[in-house]
Amino acid sequence: METQICILGAGPAGLMAAIFAAEAQAQVLVIERNTTAGRKLLKTGRGRCNFTHTGSIDEFVRAYGACGRFLKPALYAFSPEQVRRFFQERNLAAKVEKDGCVFPVSDRASDVCRILLETAREQNVQFLFGRRVERITQEDRFFLVHTDKQTVRASAVILATGGASWPATGSTGDGYHLAAAFGHSIIAPKPALCPLVTEERWPCSLQGIGIPHVSIRTSADGRTFQSEGPVMFTSEGLGGPAVFDLSRHLTDALSRDEKAILHLDFLPELDIQSLQNRLVSECARHPKKEPAGILSAFLPRQVCLTIQNLLWPCGGPSASQLTREQRDRLVHLLKSASLTVAKTAPLEQATITRGGISRNEIEPTSMQSRLCPNLFFAGEVIDADGPCGGYNLQIAWSTGALAGISAAKILQKP
Repeated sequence: METQICILGAGPAGLMAAIFAAEAQAQVLVIERNTTAGRKLLKTGRGRCNFTHTGSIDEFVRAYGACGRFLKPALYAFSPEQVRRFFQERNLAAKVEKDGCVFPVSDRASDVCRILLETAREQNVQFLFGRRVERITQEDRFFLVHTDKQTVRASAVILATGGASWPATGSTGDGYHLAAAFGHSIIAPKPALCPLVTEERWPCSLQGIGIPHVSIRTSADGRTFQSEGPVMFTSEGLGGPAVFDLSRHLTDALSRDEKAILHLDFLPELDIQSLQNRLVSECARHPKKEPAGILSAFLPRQVCLTIQNLLWPCGGPSASQLTREQRDRLVHLLKSASLTVAKTAPLEQATITRGGISRNEIEPTSMQSRLCPNLFFAGEVIDADGPCGGYNLQIAWSTGALAGISAAKILQKP
């Protein structure tokens, strides 16, 4: 079987690469190990698909941190605004939530996946589903893509096989060994945007309970990081978007067996004096209540009981008996509770992968390999990641589009 461009992976990066390459008049074939496209895409945003974020390209570059400069050409090739327009032109209405996250109005990731597949097929993109690529070799100026059932000959190959997180969706890091066979360095995959495991066990007793707005501060590798948003207590510690964002910054240090201290502000909307005043007022209104009852005006009941037990294991004083010193201790715990992070959750539980094919070996203006002509990369297989909020899907869209455009352009050269 022959094609001009062979794309490995029918996830968001692979599908967008296929669309842009086909629009440039290239013959495109997509090989996918699953029997359907976009299995991981369907899980994003808890099935709602937060497909990008508001903000300028420069704001995106800053949000990406160390990999922002590398991603900048791809963002200009297919910007967040252009992504929104792409789906809008295909009748997908979008909504922007308060935090800048962009979702389909339908809240269905399946709508995003459907549009990508329909657009690709309109451009005559061909698909081979249920094929696992075992190796890629070269013959003269062509690539031979060997699957478990057949071999495809192509002039260019785009690796868009994803990372190693959520392996149940087919994202098992296959692209790493395929790239390594062409001499590429692989930055060790680590979990990112994932739950954190704490040494303290009291969060585990609150498993399944969430707090909608928490501010968390921590340090790693000589830098301080802060995140705000929802937090969810898990069987081993903490999860939720605010924790996931911090996990990106901690995963490298934690992989070296270093530990991190989280400082949690459970009520960031109140400064210390305002919280003191509110507690005094609540105590005056409910003099017979224990601290947990007073705190129920601010936080979920079970969280309040746990906080009370941390300070008064044998039962708390009534509100009328609460001394200034005891109230200060309570305020300190609410505004700066400390937890020791021992490790991240395993890669299988991570939303995305930190690590992958080294950025230093990829040309950022084309996504082409610097080691092997006509070999391109897109999406999570690259060592590039971003925070929660649509930033990682934007990497997939932008790098996929740029890889597709670049591969088609290479074929047009005499």
